[in-house]
Amino acid sequence: MSGRTDQLRDLVLKIGASTKVVEKQATRHGSLRGSGEIERALLGVVREMIKQYSIQTKLTPEQLSTVVRLFYKGLSDTEIAERLGDRALNKTVSRARIKLHLFRETDLKPPFDKEAFLGLSDAGKSVKEMAEALKVAPSTISEYRNIFDSQRASERDGYIKRFLEILSDQDVSERMVTAHTEDGLQDTIDTDYEAAEA
Repeated sequence: MSGRTDQLRDLVLKIGASTKVVEKQATRHGSLRGSGEIERALLGVVREMIKQYSIQTKLTPEQLSTVVRLFYKGLSDTEIAERLGDRALNKTVSRARIKLHLFRETDLKPPFDKEAFLGLSDAGKSVKEMAEALKVAPSTISEYRNIFDSQRASERDGYIKRFLEILSDQDVSERMVTAHTEDGLQDTIDTDYEAAEA
């Protein structure tokens, strides 16, 4: 019985060691597509946007890059703020996200008629005049002016497409790591379990 136990213990230890090797090999293979390069590319686009649109936020460029990545993973603003280390940053994340042309469906549903808003804005009306015409608070007008300005810029400048291209490379790299890890682990289990049974 002790010999059988020793065989199983050795099998478990060998599987653990092999899995780590496979993970490292897969990571190196993924880096051929540039996991580090992907992060740098994402940060480069963020820095470009900061400069082009004079983005002002308490978040660093690196944190903004994280906002982009986590937004496309489906996290909410509060969840992104938590990942950044402070749940109270959720409003900051929301405002920064808009500036980076990252929109949620709820962002584009104002509590007033959008066409009327755009008409007043194009006519050069002040925030106060627009608020009175649309019967909302001036702060609401300012908020949605920023949103719609960013939406127009996103349609014109193509940064969303660049984000998606970069992050699609990251998805491929992550899938490669997962596939190599799972394949390597299964091969190790199959081979060593047969050896233990023999």
